[in-house]
Amino acid sequence: MLRSLLVPLDGTRFSEYALPLAEGVARATGASLHLAHVHVPHPPVALLANTQFHFEGLDLDDYESQDRRAERHYMSLLAERVGRETSAAVDTALLEGEVPSSLQRYCGEIGADAVVVATHSRTGARRAWMGSITEALIRAGKVPVLAVHAEETGEIGPPLEIENILVPLDGSELAESVLPVATDLAAACDARITLLHVLTHRHPTPGGMVPALPEQWPEALERGEEYLEAVAVRIRSRGLRADTVVMAHPTPAEAIGEVADESRADLVVMATHGYSGLRRVLFGSVAEDVLRNGSVPMLIQRPG
Repeated sequence: MLRSLLVPLDGTRFSEYALPLAEGVARATGASLHLAHVHVPHPPVALLANTQFHFEGLDLDDYESQDRRAERHYMSLLAERVGRETSAAVDTALLEGEVPSSLQRYCGEIGADAVVVATHSRTGARRAWMGSITEALIRAGKVPVLAVHAEETGEIGPPLEIENILVPLDGSELAESVLPVATDLAAACDARITLLHVLTHRHPTPGGMVPALPEQWPEALERGEEYLEAVAVRIRSRGLRADTVVMAHPTPAEAIGEVADESRADLVVMATHGYSGLRRVLFGSVAEDVLRNGSVPMLIQRPG
């Protein structure tokens, strides 16, 4: 169960788009919220523009102290607002060091069950060059990552109510590893779960069959339906609502996005192998493709 949530914030409005999801989960589960900001020292650019002598006569230690005070004040104001929205226990922390490692270390210190972040959708060379804090946290694989796509426009909404959860499954133990957290969250939110199985020429059914001929597709789809229904029965035995969708599609990530939109999913829950570098290029990751290109909040878990 999600009882402790870490919400990284960088002082920008963009990072605050993670708050409605964090607040919604906290309301439903009673989780505590830990707002964290990693202090990154930077030169006083505004002051440099007003003097021809860089740093001359400037006390950089005093400047850094002022910067930290401003960051703590920002976090305390956010904590007050979030506390009013959720009635959850909220605390703040100002961290030091390299951003991903500082967040990972603090996550362990507070015993966080998940990290809630706002993320960009980046592709191509820009993504490869700039990297992503979100993907660094996913690759670390310590706890699930709840990611929200932020466009930096519009208002930051109220706490998100999770009523429909989409769980794509391919028949593997890796994919099914998210079922405990998905069902716990569904129970807390009284949400419906939609199980999805996407069949392609490259991925076998749970029975191991890869349909190559047109006449093999009906049997393959039937096997997928039998598999999902067996999983749905286990979920319903907990008193939860579960639907199933089996479909053929050449691109699993696109299929997941389409079903998420059609079913009005509030959250997509998926597992990822979390590969990076050459292994990621060779094997790819459907979950990360959905994260980059989708619009629905995601919970991504990398099994230990």
